[in-house]
Amino acid sequence: MSDSEWTKLDFQSFVDKYNKDIVVKSAPTFLYSKKDKEHEAYNSLIAFFFLLGFMFIYIALTIFLMPVYYNVILFLVIVIILSATNSILIINFLLTNVPIKPKENWIEIYKGKNINDIIYFCLVYYPIFSGKCHPNKAKNVIYKLYQKEVLQTKIDIAQIEVYIKLKSTNEPDYSIIGYFFQYGKGQRFNDEEINRHSWRFFPYDRNLNDNYLAIANWDHQFEWLDDLELDYDKLHNYAPWVIQSWNEQNIKPLTEIFKKKIMWDLRKIESLPKIEPWKPNFNATSFESFKAYKDLQIVNEVIEKFVKYDKEIKKIKDIKKDLFKIKAYFRDLKT
Repeated sequence: MSDSEWTKLDFQSFVDKYNKDIVVKSAPTFLYSKKDKEHEAYNSLIAFFFLLGFMFIYIALTIFLMPVYYNVILFLVIVIILSATNSILIINFLLTNVPIKPKENWIEIYKGKNINDIIYFCLVYYPIFSGKCHPNKAKNVIYKLYQKEVLQTKIDIAQIEVYIKLKSTNEPDYSIIGYFFQYGKGQRFNDEEINRHSWRFFPYDRNLNDNYLAIANWDHQFEWLDDLELDYDKLHNYAPWVIQSWNEQNIKPLTEIFKKKIMWDLRKIESLPKIEPWKPNFNATSFESFKAYKDLQIVNEVIEKFVKYDKEIKKIKDIKKDLFKIKAYFRDLKT
């Protein structure tokens, strides 16, 4: 997209010349699921309740048999060991019970053509999530190592392009043309296979009557609320859904300096706007990038390179003995 007619603007210059309300009011509100979480250690929870029940039974039997036999030292040792083990198990479960949710919204602003006193802008929003959880537990561990060693942060970055037009004769008078994003309609939330070439444009009218965007899957693609309402399983299995709106405090400009800090080039995110709304039939624009699956490709390449397993890996035990080599590989990849 080197021949793009879009020019990146300084955030503060845009705000000073026009109005910050444009940035805030144009930021898409969306729904996210409170059940979008890291994989939980349910085995620890099951073991916790099993040992807790065993401990109560042991205490009850000890009290019942006290007139016949009672050893206070043995009783205390067993209770202390069971209590300590249960504490470790429940702590392990709680540490893995980590919800993934939006943290803030970064933005870049691009200026397009000026035609008949109408200036076209693209506000590129990057909703930032606290993490990402791959449905495959084994691949999720490898992905986490990739994030830690190469990207050096566990955040996940989504992308929504909002196209607006503004009258150059009356700066505050603007209107939203529409939205462009990866569309995940009809996909199961935890479906391992995702389509990152599913970019689609929607006119502003689709957002009327509180028809918010909604997170479509674990990769933090989007669909519309009316899409979600037609997907009974997803709507109810991943309830409750929380409305995420934005304000001046959680919308932040994305600078080139900060891009270097978060290893932007390694994330293979195409920043330049992908639509030219001053052209005819712009709403039929599609977008594909061979770099879109780079992170998942690296995970699969690592599995082929280091994991000697004759079946599809699904569980952590399938890769446990290879994690040291994988971690070392990612460290070399970073350098």
